[in-house]
Amino acid sequence: MKKIVLMMLVFVLAVPWTTAFAAEQPVNLISGKKAVVTNLQGAADNSKYFTDGDLKTDYLMIHDAAYTYIFEKPVDVSNIVAYNGYAAVALITFRYSDVENKTASVSVKTSSSGPDNPANLKKVISLTFSTGNNMNLREFQVFGVQSEFINPEADKFAVSGVKFTAADLTSGSITWNDVQSKYFKNYNVYKDNVLLGSPTNNRYSVSGLDYGKTYKFKVTAVDTWAKEFSPTEFSYTTPLPDTTPPTVPKLSGSAGNKTVNLEWTPSPDDDLAGYRVYQDGQEVQKGQGHKTSIDGLTNGKTYRFSVTAFDTSGNESAGSNEIELTPKSVITDTEQEAGPDYLLVKWTKTEGAIGYRIYLNGRLIGSVGPAVYEYKITRAMGYIPGAISNKAEARAILADGTEGGSNNPTAPVIELGAGYGVGDAFKAGIEFVKLLNGWVLVALAIVLANMIIAFIYLLNKKYKAQGG
Repeated sequence: MKKIVLMMLVFVLAVPWTTAFAAEQPVNLISGKKAVVTNLQGAADNSKYFTDGDLKTDYLMIHDAAYTYIFEKPVDVSNIVAYNGYAAVALITFRYSDVENKTASVSVKTSSSGPDNPANLKKVISLTFSTGNNMNLREFQVFGVQSEFINPEADKFAVSGVKFTAADLTSGSITWNDVQSKYFKNYNVYKDNVLLGSPTNNRYSVSGLDYGKTYKFKVTAVDTWAKEFSPTEFSYTTPLPDTTPPTVPKLSGSAGNKTVNLEWTPSPDDDLAGYRVYQDGQEVQKGQGHKTSIDGLTNGKTYRFSVTAFDTSGNESAGSNEIELTPKSVITDTEQEAGPDYLLVKWTKTEGAIGYRIYLNGRLIGSVGPAVYEYKITRAMGYIPGAISNKAEARAILADGTEGGSNNPTAPVIELGAGYGVGDAFKAGIEFVKLLNGWVLVALAIVLANMIIAFIYLLNKKYKAQGG
């Protein structure tokens, strides 16, 4: 019985020592790991075969490519072994970096027998193999143990200044003060205790949240030993959506030459985003101002216009009052005064005119600038004193190169329509005498000729009516 108890005591005492000893035994730290490879130059990535334990099959290691293995926690490296497909010893470059971002490179011997390359590298977080020439490689082995590491700057890893800034109702960004330590690795961001991501900067975007729901967030800092420090927590409640549309605008407007000018009362809502302009029921403009012009319309055609307001939540107001506007040509009011040697043409200022063109009986005589409002048409220009056809016009020249119309009620007009008879001939003759003044004798001759022609015409008509 004593022998059994003694054996049990020896076993109990031996197990911790055996376990502790085993934990300190070097192991292959990159067994089964796939490297991060750069500069492959279009070749295949064979890095997964370099750590698969197969010491007999060759795979091509590309010259100048970098095969990097990264450790989650720092390790102490004691030996490096590399197997290739050659009996002779060849060298490859081995570069490593530690927790303090120090880097160094050494040459590693490699052959088909896998020679040892003893090392004493502490707190390594990454290592890289490379070669200056293509090589048939079989296996990389890096032996060592996890480092004993105590963060000397642990007091810097408390995350502070955490806040949530909303981008809209269901998304935003979390920001915090950056951890300043050479042992810093990354942050962890959680939502309701579920890891969202592990950024290396002090900002993280969150989206897809639900309306009116409270979320619990926390942010932690992680050091190069992969130790996660105490979290900083906060809650955020998303707002309920806004369903109230903005105030309805009131619309007014005026028509011009191929254009309309619209203006409406601004909506006083704090979350106003802008306005939409509708023409004949179709949206034609969208913006933030409360007045606008719509060009390229057809003169003489009537258009219907209305305006709505919309807010930052996408709510749109009811339509404003609808107005009808008809674009029209610009008309310049003109008058004329006949003289013995010239015809004096006067006109009123026309808004929007960049100049004026002067016409006599539809023929262009000349043009003037926008600040000139009268013009003399002389005999040399075609003016005939006393002629019944002396009709002058001033037409505005517009900025788009088009031309407006003219209204001249003072131009002489005598219309000879259907049913013209003897009485009309006498009246025309009298008006003709008034207009021609000094040419009275000629005018009388014309009047008498008209009377005689009309008299003969009527007698002939009567004779035919009587069957003569």
